[in-house]
Amino acid sequence: MQVVALAPLGDTLIVLRHGGTGTVAFGLRFAIAVAVLLSASLLFAV
Repeated sequence: MQVVALAPLGDTLIVLRHGGTGTVAFGLRFAIAVAVLLSASLLFAV
């Protein structure tokens, strides 16, 4: 699950590198990565 979270982080960098706005990059893609990491930590905490 933690490795899967790298995909949205990579997507964030791609959006920023190709002229995307920071709002889109961090608001959507980075938030997805954080949600995946949060769900992974909750899954393994049980």
